[in-house]
Amino acid sequence: MALNKIFAYSQEKTRERALATVVNPTPAPTTIQPGVPVTFAEGPAVSITASGNGTKTQTTGLPVDVTTVTFKNGGAGNLASSATFAFDGTFEFAVATAATNTASGVEVFIIPASGALTLASAGNVHFGWTDYPRDYIKETGRAPVRIAK
Repeated sequence: MALNKIFAYSQEKTRERALATVVNPTPAPTTIQPGVPVTFAEGPAVSITASGNGTKTQTTGLPVDVTTVTFKNGGAGNLASSATFAFDGTFEFAVATAATNTASGVEVFIIPASGALTLASAGNVHFGWTDYPRDYIKETGRAPVRIAK
């Protein structure tokens, strides 16, 4: 499950979607982990589960002489090439141009080629707005983003 949730999403708006239908980033991913921002034809979303074919690689906290472990972590019940997505809520993401003085309500965009989030609009696609809780400790390069059309 996505661990970067700040404010709840509406469960009735979550849907399993085929990764092939992701509009941004381009090209669409063939596998996805929880907490990743994307856009679909119907608007911005965040992956709540890994895709059914999801795998994760661990390189720290392993026994001596073990340097890497890769394991399946696909979303239970998801098809190999699909995941469950939320189309609302507020999630914390890396936002390259966010700063400690970024206000709430600043529009956030997704960069089509990389899927990264930015505050720069030129050539990018709307994703949502910054949505800082009252006591949130701001840091450069990260921001809570309210997902909305």
